[in-house]
Parts: sequence; C-alpha cells; structure tokens
Amino acid sequence: MSENTRTRFKLAADAGSTIARVGLTLTRWAELADVSYATVKALRNPSQQPNRKGGMHAITAWKLARAYAGVAQIDEDTAFKRLIVEEPIEENVA
Repeated sequence: MSENTRTRFKLAADAGSTIARVGLTLTRWAELADVSYATVKALRNPSQQPNRKGGMHAITAWKLARAYAGVAQIDEDTAFKRLIVEEPIEENVA
C-alpha cells in the first residue's frame, strides 16, 4: 500500500474577523463569491457538520479569496494567504 498526499483547504481560524474588518458579513461574502451561505457556514463551523470531511475544493477557496480581495482592494494571492489554510492529508492507496 502506498501513501498519496493531497491538500485540504480550510478557512483560517480568524477568517470571520478578517472579512469583518473590511465590512463583509458571512452572507455578503458568500454572495460575492457565488458560494452558498450554507457552505460558508459549514466551513466556519466544521464541528457542527459531522457528515462532512471538512475543508473545501480549491475552486471554492479561490472564489472566497477573490471576493474578499475585491472588497479589501488587495491582490488575490494575499487574500488567499489571509483566509485559507492548506492542510496536507495523507491517503492510503491500495
């Protein structure tokens, strides 16, 4: 059996306060990013979602970063670094 390492993207622990500093609510952030509010809420409170593995796809992470970048008037890479945590996950492959 070999191991395969992938990346899981999660919101930074302080993402809520980071977006609030530029005047965004979770609802408005989700709208601007074209991501459902339920997804954003689940990402902010993963312990309340026992059936989810946690994390998000890269495309969702970038949508959220772009929406924040537009409001904060910063580049997308900086926004991504402020909001998103990349966590390596190892999977056993048969």
